[in-house]
Amino acid sequence: MAVVQSLGAIADLQPAWSATASYGSLRVYGQHTLAYGELYRQQPNVRTCVDFLARNIAQLGLHTYRRVSETDRQRVRDHPLAVLIGKPNPFTTRYRLIESLIADMGIYFNAYWLKVSQGNGQPALLRLPPTFVSAVGDLQPQGYELNFSSGLVKKTTDEIVHFRGYNPSSGTVGLSPLETLRRVLAEEYAAGDYREHFWRNAARMNGVIERPADAPEWSDTARKRFTSEFEQMYAGEMNSGKTAVLEEGMSWKQNTFSAQESEYLAARKLTREECARAYHIPLPMVGILDNANFSNMQEAHKQLYQDCLGPWLAMIEEDVALQLLPWLGDVEGVYCEFNIQEKLQGSFLEQTQSYSTAVGRPWMTADEARARANMPSLGGDAERLVTPLNVLIGGQASPRDSAPPKASLKALKAAAELDPTLAETRARHGEKWAQVLAAYFGRQSSALIGRVSDGASIDAVWEDPERWDSELGTDLFRLNAATAQVWAKWVSDQLGAVLDVDRMHNYLEAVATNSAGRINATTRDQVAAALKADVPKDAFRHVFEIAAGSRAEEIGQAGVTGAANFGSHEGAKQGGLRTKTWQTSASKDPREDHAAMSGETVGIGDLFSNGMRWPGDPAGGPENNAYCGCSVAFGRE
Repeated sequence: MAVVQSLGAIADLQPAWSATASYGSLRVYGQHTLAYGELYRQQPNVRTCVDFLARNIAQLGLHTYRRVSETDRQRVRDHPLAVLIGKPNPFTTRYRLIESLIADMGIYFNAYWLKVSQGNGQPALLRLPPTFVSAVGDLQPQGYELNFSSGLVKKTTDEIVHFRGYNPSSGTVGLSPLETLRRVLAEEYAAGDYREHFWRNAARMNGVIERPADAPEWSDTARKRFTSEFEQMYAGEMNSGKTAVLEEGMSWKQNTFSAQESEYLAARKLTREECARAYHIPLPMVGILDNANFSNMQEAHKQLYQDCLGPWLAMIEEDVALQLLPWLGDVEGVYCEFNIQEKLQGSFLEQTQSYSTAVGRPWMTADEARARANMPSLGGDAERLVTPLNVLIGGQASPRDSAPPKASLKALKAAAELDPTLAETRARHGEKWAQVLAAYFGRQSSALIGRVSDGASIDAVWEDPERWDSELGTDLFRLNAATAQVWAKWVSDQLGAVLDVDRMHNYLEAVATNSAGRINATTRDQVAAALKADVPKDAFRHVFEIAAGSRAEEIGQAGVTGAANFGSHEGAKQGGLRTKTWQTSASKDPREDHAAMSGETVGIGDLFSNGMRWPGDPAGGPENNAYCGCSVAFGRE
């Protein structure tokens, strides 16, 4: 600050305001000038708003992703950007780096990171206080000057990450929001200064003493003596609250404003409101609860992370991609993103309900739930998701499947036979099986086609057989379980029996695992043949076009036949029925040997003449099960 001496007095030469630097100050009342950082220290409303933004943004995770396609992305934890953001330097955490960044932006509308290399060659980031930095340039920064106590250090734009807001008068630095709040903050400063002096002199009675008009005139000595004695008796902290006793004829006249008349509380509230509005913060978030209730507080919370913090987050993400990522290399498809979903996902109860509705089944294993309760893992079945047997992937097979019509026991005895063919339900399940299998073949094709080339070997293309067996086995188990329970429940409901579904799981899982291995082995052989074609990729695509079409339908029909007949057989067995009869009525074009068996009846635990327990039994092999639509009926005798 420049000063001159004139006639023995020191005069302040206050320069005209200029917004050409990231640091600055505000002139308030009484010729006082406060730096931006001093305003943050002295003005509680400024600090409330700045800290609110900094803390809420800093607690969000800043994740690094690589875009694989327009519909897929992968989180990368070992990318240099993820490592650097996670640990900017040995003395700074990710939280403190982001907190200081937003605080600097809130105070100065400028923030700076210095790119440095550690002793081991690893990159690091250091926060530079904006008061240390001067941007050089007109329309855009051309360089930076760091004003350290040891001297001036010049840096290029490649060595600095500069976050800045808008400034109508400069293309190099942002304009501090505190400039817009100058009048409000100056008024708050003056009011606070007055309140401080008011309480500092709180024991002094503010007013005037009136003497009667006919009282004799006071001499200067008498007036000074009275004033001195009055202040000694009633001024100061120790004399606070004393009752003044005046001389005869004197009266006291109050001449101060009350707190209500001065509107101290309203003025302080207005300052906080204006600060919150300047930073676009919903008023209830900073303690202004005049019209707050449970409903609008929820909406204010959503507004906070959508309208208030959203622009800040976008600014940081884009500046990191523009200024920091190229320094680290490996920029192809890489970007960072704040994990704002953590703050928008609602309460735990709302999350669990929405997740359950979205996936249509349980979405946590028993071990995952036990881990949340700090209980030890059980392993085994507790590691797997429980899938309700009446639910297919993507939803229940049909609303009617969960409540099939019941036949009375009297009608059953009269007919002496229970026929669980359920042709319409079987058709719906067949469509679902074909849909799930087609989706699986689509995933498999997309994953493998990139490895197909002239001269490629099947081992190079089919690298991960365990993955495909596991994926398909999981899909087939869910399909088998969903279909089998519908038929088992239908039969047990007709009999009025209680169904034990747990007895079915081991068998269904074994069937799914074996089927997945056979299906993938066939696909592998077909792919191996395609690799020998003149145009391997065209032949490869043809293999999976057939797989997603007619082959998926064939596998689905055979799967529904086996699962439905197993389920009805299990329901009949648990319900106490004793015989079973092979039927071809539901099959459009049964095999000759199956047609010859139509009406064949054996005991519930016996084998049919072809060695199968029911139509679709895996023991019959593909030659008996492909496109088979036969069913089985049950009787009491």
